[in-house]
Amino acid sequence: MLTASKLSKFYTDVTAVRNVSLTLEPGRVMALVGASGSGKSTLLNLLAGLSDADMGEVRLNGDRIPGPSDVLVPGHNDIRLVHQEYQLMPNVSIRENIAYALRFFEKDYRDYRVNELLKLCRLTDIQDRIPRHVSGGEKQRTAIARAIADKPAVLLLDEPFSHLDLPNRLLVRDLLFDLVRHEHTSCLFVTHDATDALSVADTLGILRDGKLIQLGSPIDVYRQPLTAYAARMTGPVNILKAKHLPTLRLPESSDPESLICLRPEQIKLVDDGVPGIVQAVYFKGSHYEIDVAISRYVFLRLLTTHDTMQVNQEVNVVIQEKAVWQLKS
Repeated sequence: MLTASKLSKFYTDVTAVRNVSLTLEPGRVMALVGASGSGKSTLLNLLAGLSDADMGEVRLNGDRIPGPSDVLVPGHNDIRLVHQEYQLMPNVSIRENIAYALRFFEKDYRDYRVNELLKLCRLTDIQDRIPRHVSGGEKQRTAIARAIADKPAVLLLDEPFSHLDLPNRLLVRDLLFDLVRHEHTSCLFVTHDATDALSVADTLGILRDGKLIQLGSPIDVYRQPLTAYAARMTGPVNILKAKHLPTLRLPESSDPESLICLRPEQIKLVDDGVPGIVQAVYFKGSHYEIDVAISRYVFLRLLTTHDTMQVNQEVNVVIQEKAVWQLKS
């Protein structure tokens, strides 16, 4: 189990990480979502022992993880960090890249483990190619296979899906989920795209300006975000002032200036409801997203499978009172 307690990292003109505490459990996946510059990569380096914390500490199974100032070679034998750039050896095969992580093991076990990882990561057919002759998804799977080759306790990934097309993105995402369970590894990945985090993670955190502002199950964070930032970082959302609730035929709030959020899937098209005018229609493959003007000040985005929606079409919507979630800020 990896635990971080009140981690902070300061630079001359910015605080990159602010008082972050978290726990990674074996066989579980944690995802941290944040915008660019929110401190995601800095936090990974602190957790991996590749950067010194100015405050706080990281422990693995109770033992403190030393930073670069405490050891000759930074890092920890039981923690692996996979960077966005993969950092594969360019002139040796995929198989040799994975085997390099096992160079201190006996040959029989090394061959067995490499074959196992090639199969698990679906790399058997391209094992003799060098990295520049394989796809981005295959490079990413190779980097992950190499990282877990000697069965580390903790796997950290920096934006593992950011450079991948959709088919490879789904493949690597599902592979990550399977590997963590199969290897019983503690895994944390950071991303700016909540779609992957919501579908893979057991625990989801929201980072803003280096601070962990919310941590919980993906369902809870999605349905009950604490702030407007957390709501926007976890998917499409309508954020309105509470004073506009009567326009939606919903009860007034005690604080009319407070913010409320509505997810698009919680708004339904009906025959008799709050009237509005369609402002835009976006085809999303399995559904449409449409923007509806309810009044001069209230615009809603909602989802529908109706394929007859057109701009300027009159529609009626309904919102259940329990779908309204009040934000703290």
